[in-house]
Amino acid sequence: MKINHIGAGLAIISALFLSACVTAPTGDTVGNPPTKPIGPVTVNGSCEQRDDMGYSDKISIVVKDNVVSALDWTAKPRGNACRFLLKNFKQISSTPIANLQHKKDKKCHIFVWQDERHITVATNNCRKVCGQNDRLLPVLLDPSTGSCKAVPK
Repeated sequence: MKINHIGAGLAIISALFLSACVTAPTGDTVGNPPTKPIGPVTVNGSCEQRDDMGYSDKISIVVKDNVVSALDWTAKPRGNACRFLLKNFKQISSTPIANLQHKKDKKCHIFVWQDERHITVATNNCRKVCGQNDRLLPVLLDPSTGSCKAVPK
């Protein structure tokens, strides 16, 4: 399969930028670009979380060496649910990050990568799949336990 490297590169940059927006509030990283992914992701993660504003996530994900074998993620921004199931996506690349593309809306991607602090699961350009896409936050998982990590303040 031939992949458009410019489009893939822009998608990766967008996903990394999104991660930076969520994780930037920690002391020495404010204003700095996100760190590069470190090695392939291997995690058996499952968690639920809810913030004070009513936003919630429930995710179950299995990844081994950047290959996603299970994904069931429900995000509920402001009470409107969006559900992402692996059966609706195909993995189009695994390096440097896992890149899942929606089978019907080729612009919609889910990215999974790990940096020094956490594993990130994030959407990009999924408005047709999820009308609330612009309100979706990435899920941060603890690499050692697979549980949700709170967004640093």
